[in-house]
Amino acid sequence: MIKTTSIAAAAAALVLTGLTFSVAAPAQAKDVTVSYADLNLTTVEGQKTLARRLDAAARNACTYDQLSTGTRIRDPQAVACYKKARAQSQDHMAMAVERAGRARVAAAN
Repeated sequence: MIKTTSIAAAAAALVLTGLTFSVAAPAQAKDVTVSYADLNLTTVEGQKTLARRLDAAARNACTYDQLSTGTRIRDPQAVACYKKARAQSQDHMAMAVERAGRARVAAAN
């Protein structure tokens, strides 16, 4: 089982289970890796921690929190990138949680 997730900068891609899912990203985006090897995804606490890590990674990769001087308005490309990265990360997190649950059931048998 893969225990890291990457949000790739050039395409703000979220990598989980060896598959790459690409979304548009601003040119200033960068690679961010999120590890969840230390988390138990069969618990609510583990899932919440991973969700927070993925949100922070999406914000970082898409420069969502970086504001231009003289304005408090976010770059529309950064907002779009962040929204796509979060949507994809939630789908992939659901798959990882499901996989962790199946592994736990298999280990119990």
